[in-house]
Amino acid sequence: MTDVVTLPDQTPMLRIMTQPHPKKPDRSFAPVAVRARHDGWTTERQIEFIKALAECGCVADAARRVGISAESAYRLRRRFDAAPFRLAWDAALDFAIRRLSDAAYSRAIHGVAVPHYYKGELVGEHRRYDDSLTRFLLRYRDPPRYAHSLDKQEYGGSDELLAIRLARMLNQVEGGCVDFYEASAAQARGEAVGAGRARLGRRAGGHAPP
Repeated sequence: MTDVVTLPDQTPMLRIMTQPHPKKPDRSFAPVAVRARHDGWTTERQIEFIKALAECGCVADAARRVGISAESAYRLRRRFDAAPFRLAWDAALDFAIRRLSDAAYSRAIHGVAVPHYYKGELVGEHRRYDDSLTRFLLRYRDPPRYAHSLDKQEYGGSDELLAIRLARMLNQVEGGCVDFYEASAAQARGEAVGAGRARLGRRAGGHAPP
């Protein structure tokens, strides 16, 4: 419904009345239009599948949660008119990769339990650690310290400075006034100073200056 407002120069202007707009559906993609079936891919089931996929990262598990087979999910994904569903599927997997990353960290830190059996009975276990996984995580998660390019460079940091910086950060956290931007900048400056000392040491043919 609209009103016609006449301005002093007789120019008509339409003004939209303050009428509430209909609430938008709570979804971020357009579900595939399928025939309404109780056991099929309804709009609600598609949305719940995408949510479950983002949570667990496994197509079979997400399909099981909504009562649909994984094969049916892949058939729906292959439909030519299912582009929004495919995009939402991929976005859900991108979000769920965090779960895989957390699992990799857990394996690198805690290892994997290897059971020991004697005469068919479990008698103990030991932890097996994957050094290759640990190196991979360090190189790609903390490249300033563990990148391939640093393998032949001399370490130019200072353990004492690191300890002082850690103590300072802990004091700030305890006082509730930590400035993470300043902390990041301080860390970058410290690493730059350490790298510069290492370069000077190599040029001088000796160790890095203190």
